Amino acid sequence: MKMFRSRRFSYFCMALPLWLMSCCDAPLEQYTPRNSDEKQILAVLVQYQDAKNRLDLGSLLPLLDEKGEFTFQCGMMVSKARLEAMLPAFWAELKSGNTAVIPLVHECINGDYYTTGRLNNLGIAIHDDQARATVLFTKGVCRVMFYVTMRRAGAGWLITRTEWGQS
Repeated sequence: MKMFRSRRFSYFCMALPLWLMSCCDAPLEQYTPRNSDEKQILAVLVQYQDAKNRLDLGSLLPLLDEKGEFTFQCGMMVSKARLEAMLPAFWAELKSGNTAVIPLVHECINGDYYTTGRLNNLGIAIHDDQARATVLFTKGVCRVMFYVTMRRAGAGWLITRTEWGQS
């Protein structure tokens, strides 16, 4: 009887961190902006998430700065023009189910390799006309940090750089 309780307790202790990690995520939509800048940055990130989930290049590109640098696939940094040229073929490969486009190296797996996902746990740091947003990308068991640098552009914000953390 004692061994049975000990085993149940061990299973509980192993499952608890996984359960806590999965239920503590706060989607972007639950973030409460502290000022108008954060409200605008949040709107850009929600639009970014929606455009990526719909694989909608026409909605994604206006969010990106012309002189920006954006992560693509396994850490390659590309310009907006290069991203515009490469994304349609890449997304077509992902939608077709071609697993050859997914890297074998675990460290390279990031949100680019999923056709949908959620951005959670938003953190925003604003300094003058620059901002840095940190979010957690989640899709199933995949959980990867995503860093977005932005600059004020007129009355709104544009994404100037994206980077994936380690998975």
